[in-house]
Amino acid sequence: MKSICIFEDGTYQNFLPLAYNRPVYELRCGIYSFLDRIVLQYPDTEINLFCREYLNNLVSESHSYSVNNIKNNNKGCLFVNGRLLMPTPISVSGKEEIGIMDNTIVYARILMKNCRAFTPEKFLDQGFINELKKKFNVKKVKARLVHYPWDLIDINKEQIKSDFMSHIKDGLIQGVIHEGVHMIMESQIFTGKNTVIKPGCVLDAENGPIYIGNNVRISSNSVIEGPVFIGDNVVIQPLSRILTGANIGKVSKVGGEIVNTIIQDYSNKQHDGFLGDSYIGSWVNLGAGTVNSNLTNTYGTVKVQMIDKVIDTGQTFLGMIMGDHTKTAINTKFTTGSIIGFACNILMTRTPPKFTPSFSWYSDNATRDYDVERDLQVARRMMERRDKKMTRNGEKVFKAIFALTEAERKLHDN
Repeated sequence: MKSICIFEDGTYQNFLPLAYNRPVYELRCGIYSFLDRIVLQYPDTEINLFCREYLNNLVSESHSYSVNNIKNNNKGCLFVNGRLLMPTPISVSGKEEIGIMDNTIVYARILMKNCRAFTPEKFLDQGFINELKKKFNVKKVKARLVHYPWDLIDINKEQIKSDFMSHIKDGLIQGVIHEGVHMIMESQIFTGKNTVIKPGCVLDAENGPIYIGNNVRISSNSVIEGPVFIGDNVVIQPLSRILTGANIGKVSKVGGEIVNTIIQDYSNKQHDGFLGDSYIGSWVNLGAGTVNSNLTNTYGTVKVQMIDKVIDTGQTFLGMIMGDHTKTAINTKFTTGSIIGFACNILMTRTPPKFTPSFSWYSDNATRDYDVERDLQVARRMMERRDKKMTRNGEKVFKAIFALTEAERKLHDN
């Protein structure tokens, strides 16, 4: 059987806080995660995954693939960068070679006798590429690699269109569509099994496809304008505006106005409030009236602070990046280009800082108290409300992230 291995490299750090709790290839853009999209292109192929060691057991829980261990295969292995958007698959068969773009490994096609030299830790080391150049044939390639979370937001709308055309292809109306639902360009609308769409809803696919998964509930008088992706078991509240580029992960509950925003699985934004050009992690709860700005008053490019450096994103529209397990109080207002860490609790009537370190608890008196056990208790409670239980491996990763983020908290305190 042919074999591939999807790896993450040192650039995962650019995707923090979103990548603290998952490999970069589990981030979604368009209809699929990077991992799912790559796997779709390699049917009847053995899949292996490389990730950071502290994520090993947690990733193994989520997937049936081999993690951080290449299974024996006499035909060798094709290593694929997990940040790669592949329009067509790279051939598994062929001569040994390393595909490189801008001193980054895009892929490596390696015979089994040489595979032992390829480990998860090696791919995380930028110096590894110099070792490979000495041992293997190097081919310069042109490829589409994402480098920051705002890359995902920027290409999300077009990727929904591309994924729909490549893998869904045609519209299909299933479930219960009540009388009084209006569909524009029905051939570009897909609704899954047991999905219910209540009267007064408008689904407009004139500017892009609409994909709605299984067991979705869309309440009355909501407007959905494609391109849009809505995952399985999502609840959309009445009078919602789910607009171009909205990308909502499974078992999430949303309402208000959402535009060009990716929301990972199991997160809530149930009430009124604008959420635009943002990326939200899993197990997030945004309180009623939480809003973000996605455009500066100068109409210039948005700058973000990422721990110890400020980066000009080159984007005119950019809302916020929010890590897993973060919560906000009612009427929280985030400025353009805000970065909010993992497991934060924002309880402020004034505008929160543009950069919020992971595990921060902010209130109006600016108190900050880091307590991983308290944060774990909150995380467990939210998961239980979705009939999910945090596993022992999940707890270990949670605590590992707390240790990893100590430096960013100290830096911010100083």
